[in-house]
Amino acid sequence: MDKTTKTVLIIIGSLLLCVCGAAILSVTGIWSVAQIVNWADTNTTEDLYEVADMANEIAIFTLPDGYSSPYGVHIGEITFIGFSSPSRNTHLLLAQFPNGTVVDVEEMLKQVNRYSKNPDSSWYAETTLIEEKPVSIRGQETTLNISEGTSSDGVRYRSAVANFPGKHGPALVMIAGPIDEWDIVMVEEFIASIQ
Repeated sequence: MDKTTKTVLIIIGSLLLCVCGAAILSVTGIWSVAQIVNWADTNTTEDLYEVADMANEIAIFTLPDGYSSPYGVHIGEITFIGFSSPSRNTHLLLAQFPNGTVVDVEEMLKQVNRYSKNPDSSWYAETTLIEEKPVSIRGQETTLNISEGTSSDGVRYRSAVANFPGKHGPALVMIAGPIDEWDIVMVEEFIASIQ
């Protein structure tokens, strides 16, 4: 088992442990539903200023015109933020992980593709890598992986994913949306704006 797989399994295991632990504590009455709701409220936000603060922990960037509906999540040392297009069909996401975490986009895409092949899964999607484009993000050369696929709802979509050095650890950027909204110029301009 390689280091990336171990890292992904540790993150997933940690998240599952937290969820299972919260469920057990809730069921036994040690941790009430109100405390779970309070935890979710204090670690997630849709407030523009709070999401802007979270974004500033990852990188400085310029949002594409019309992108709004901010959301952000802090899970331990992981920061996750997102915005959506005016139609709310295209999403722009950034995530930052703790120092020492290996973010291998190619391996991640292989795992997603492997587990999304089950038609009974809510993650079902048929996805194909169509382009690997060299880009520079925050002064580091990296690869923007552009994939095309069909969701479980039959919607054709594209996604672009790349890793980069965030301000406080390895980071990931992803833009995904239906093909009829796909705008490669917007994607390239957004990627170029990340500082």
